[in-house]
Amino acid sequence: MLKLVSVGETTADTYPQIDQTLVGGISLNFAVQAKRCGIPHVSMVSAVGNDANGKMILEKLDQENIDTTHLTIMPGKTAHCEIVVLENGERYFPPNSYHQEVLASYKPASADLEFIQQHNIVVSRFDISYTKETFDAVIRDLPFEGKKVVDFGDWFDYEGRHPEIIPYLEHVDLAFISGDQSTIEAFEQLANAYSTQFVVTLGEDGSMTFKDGKTIFQEALSVPNVVDTTGCGDSFQAGFTTSFFQGGDLEESLRAGAEQAAKTIQHFGAI
Repeated sequence: MLKLVSVGETTADTYPQIDQTLVGGISLNFAVQAKRCGIPHVSMVSAVGNDANGKMILEKLDQENIDTTHLTIMPGKTAHCEIVVLENGERYFPPNSYHQEVLASYKPASADLEFIQQHNIVVSRFDISYTKETFDAVIRDLPFEGKKVVDFGDWFDYEGRHPEIIPYLEHVDLAFISGDQSTIEAFEQLANAYSTQFVVTLGEDGSMTFKDGKTIFQEALSVPNVVDTTGCGDSFQAGFTTSFFQGGDLEESLRAGAEQAAKTIQHFGAI
């Protein structure tokens, strides 16, 4: 049985336009979407505060049948951010609206790392939303017999710092990154040097991956009403990962990712 663990970020996302706070966070979004896509057992390793938002997150994960036995409750506030959605559905994070709170000091304990090793797939994010120490412990340093999946975020965020990614690639089985044609060109070269399966997401232009020196494209699916793009990338990655590690070929997996992303953008909130 496939067992997936998502390590990293949980947040409370506040939408002033609808006067609601919803469950979110890159790692949490991935976990929930992977469960909905058919992974039999999904776990979260992260931290929430001992506040109302932390309670809300725990209740939602329980509803989704996500294992939270290693979701640490810490004194303080749960990570939170504000999200403003524009008329075209694109989301916007106002300046200084993201607050790490307890995630700023969280790091997995030895018991958490042992728990991660009980899974077939571990997923994390190379990101500032939690400590690099946590990422290194899980992706670079942890002996793991299963598959490691990493979301490297937006290629343009590494402007001038692209070499930071390179040392991690030998530890990663499946890598996601968002960008444009220049990103495709950069990763096409890396695909020839590493066994990592690279997937580049292109927003409304779709997605692509590499196989045997060729590129495979998937168009973004049209939807009747784009409401909120928050979590669209997380949903795509969960759909692709679920299909890919359950025996789907690359074309099928790209399509599965696109279908899950199309569902997400039709409502407020990532899940």
